[in-house]
Amino acid sequence: MKLSQLGFFCAVVEHGTIAAAAAQLHCVPSNITARLRELETQLGVVLFNRENNRLLVTPEGRLVYRKAKQILDLAAETRSLFSTDSMHGVLRVGALDVALANHLPPLLVRYRLEAPGVELHIRPEHSLLLERLLMDGELDLILTDGPIEHPLLESRLAFRERLLRVVPKAFSSPTPEDLAGLELYVFGRTCHYRQQVDNWLERSGIQPRAILEIESYPSIFACIAQEIGFACVPESYIDRFASQADTFQADHVPSLDSSDIYFVWRKNQQSPLIKNFIEAIDNHQGKGNV
Repeated sequence: MKLSQLGFFCAVVEHGTIAAAAAQLHCVPSNITARLRELETQLGVVLFNRENNRLLVTPEGRLVYRKAKQILDLAAETRSLFSTDSMHGVLRVGALDVALANHLPPLLVRYRLEAPGVELHIRPEHSLLLERLLMDGELDLILTDGPIEHPLLESRLAFRERLLRVVPKAFSSPTPEDLAGLELYVFGRTCHYRQQVDNWLERSGIQPRAILEIESYPSIFACIAQEIGFACVPESYIDRFASQADTFQADHVPSLDSSDIYFVWRKNQQSPLIKNFIEAIDNHQGKGNV
């Protein structure tokens, strides 16, 4: 079944005769007659009762006309999606919690105001899962730890970030012995920050009393406030817990690697929406770097 067949059929219904429809569509009547016969054969129904030079729509034809108009209207709408300078598409973005909580919210609001035709979906996940979803084509773009070195992927700096060691206020200058008496709170092993913390522990020789997986920064800060343990937290979270600032001390540990967040996408992607999203986020935060 072709759109042209449905268009010819609807034209005949609306203009009453094949001749009138042919004049409207600037084609020969025989072409319309042939397309109508093909459509009836494909559907297995008679669309018109033919009486002398008259065509009367059958009950089946009325139903086909209703559906055909919907199809033709949808086809016209689809053709018009990309006929203007406005952006349209379904863009799927994955991001680390730290990016969604502390960096992206005001930037996403501005992007939505600028690109209302883009259906934007945001999915929070850990680093390793984000990369897998990108490779599998389930995500178009991710914001994760980087830079990424992969033959199929490209990356570009999105936000500056680093891990700070957060300890109870009573341990403002903790010794390895102090930390050995505290619990350490971490995320799961699919989190890149967890890998950085594990590497730091191995290099420093620090052995906390226990290592607990608590994937909630409010819960982590609550435990730190009670002088139960410590954690390594993205710097952008410190201001979010400023009301508890008298309960903790945040320090940079040189041996902890930087934790910058990068845009990552597939090298062979062809959609301008991805580049536009990256540039919009860059421009809104005053960077404008390429």
